[in-house]
Amino acid sequence: MKKLILSFAVICFSALVFGQEKEIDAAYAAIEANDIATAKAGLAQLSGQIDSNLVSPESKAKYYYTAGKIALSEGRSIDAAKMFSSLRKFEDGTAFALKNKDSKETEYYYTKSEADAAAAKGNYNKPKELTLSPSLILNVEPLIRSKAETMLNQANAASQSNRNEEAGDKFLEASYLVEALGGDSGLFKYNAALSYHKGNNFQKAFDIYKELINEGYTGANSKWVGTDKKTGEQVPFGTKEEAELQQKLGIVSNIKEIKSDSVERELSKYALSALGGLKKYDPITESISNKFPNDQEIQNLVGNVYYFSGKEDMFISKLEQEIKANPNNAQNYFNLGVINMDKGNDEKAKEYFEKATQVDPNYKNAYTNLALLIVRPEKEYIEIINNNLGSSAKEKGLYKEYSEKRKALYIKAIPYLEKAFELDKNDYDAARTLRQAYQAAEMFDKEDSMRAIENSLKK
Repeated sequence: MKKLILSFAVICFSALVFGQEKEIDAAYAAIEANDIATAKAGLAQLSGQIDSNLVSPESKAKYYYTAGKIALSEGRSIDAAKMFSSLRKFEDGTAFALKNKDSKETEYYYTKSEADAAAAKGNYNKPKELTLSPSLILNVEPLIRSKAETMLNQANAASQSNRNEEAGDKFLEASYLVEALGGDSGLFKYNAALSYHKGNNFQKAFDIYKELINEGYTGANSKWVGTDKKTGEQVPFGTKEEAELQQKLGIVSNIKEIKSDSVERELSKYALSALGGLKKYDPITESISNKFPNDQEIQNLVGNVYYFSGKEDMFISKLEQEIKANPNNAQNYFNLGVINMDKGNDEKAKEYFEKATQVDPNYKNAYTNLALLIVRPEKEYIEIINNNLGSSAKEKGLYKEYSEKRKALYIKAIPYLEKAFELDKNDYDAARTLRQAYQAAEMFDKEDSMRAIENSLKK
């Protein structure tokens, strides 16, 4: 009885796969006849089924070819580019066919490791290697090439005019078109992300940065060029061998390899910056941190991601690790000071701010925050002062007591504010804060002098 049920299930499953491929063939025939409605209806029936390993590369190619042409007919150019990019995957490179001895079905995989892993889990024949050849992609290559050139021109124009969102969209579409042509799409995706980032669309930028990082994109490559002997122009070559052959034939001279630098660090840095802009956390943060353990700028950005995304414990742990590894980095002490200041741990915050100034005597913000810690009680003092404006002896006493206390706070804080202004005499906010402190401390001559400086710095 068990065998009968199993056989029935296998027959039904086989019929389903056979039906999928028939529907794909019908949709493909419809698109070739320019019957968009029929083709679209046919593909709609296959929703969620095309990823099955039982669908052959040839049928998948027909599916994506048809989907791409439908998208083009409806003006969805970026969707068309994605479809044609997927089409090439099933018409270029290698596939591995595995026959399941139990179900009698053939399964298809696109890397040797996936095929071997599948074979190890069941009753399969040895994987058979299939060489995929371009076929349907050739029908649309001229159109794709033309669209890619148009998109890149439009993307560059938008970028130069600071139409950043449009530039991002155009570069992204160009990346899929270039991928469909078998080219390296990474550079164009990277430019798309940079455009979105420049326009403060941090989510779109981060999604692309993350995709590129996960794909292992570095931007590093090399190409061979030579000088055409007739025109004197530089000619690119696909391989070193091709360049050497042209030189031997006397067609070009001075062949050389041109290498582009890796953008891996910049890519990681921008990804963290985008996360900071989003105030979100993503696990890729740790991957980047582990890849660049000694890069102080990146480690600071990792800390920013933890801080702005509310991962306070992770941020503190990160800072403590950084201090152990590099005890001479004032920013780490400053950041721990800010956290403790926010929590109301004023004495601990003071220790960290003072440590920051010891490590770096020119750390302006640490002096400013030390002054802010000193004047923290001012709010309470002003409330008492404002509640004792009457003429009774008690009220007059409290008014005088807390006015003097407030004045004393500012007298104590002023040396730190003076130091902060000395470090940057073009800082309008520092000048204004110091002028206000002189006023509160009743140092009116100094207040007048600083007011003149403050006014000169106004923009």
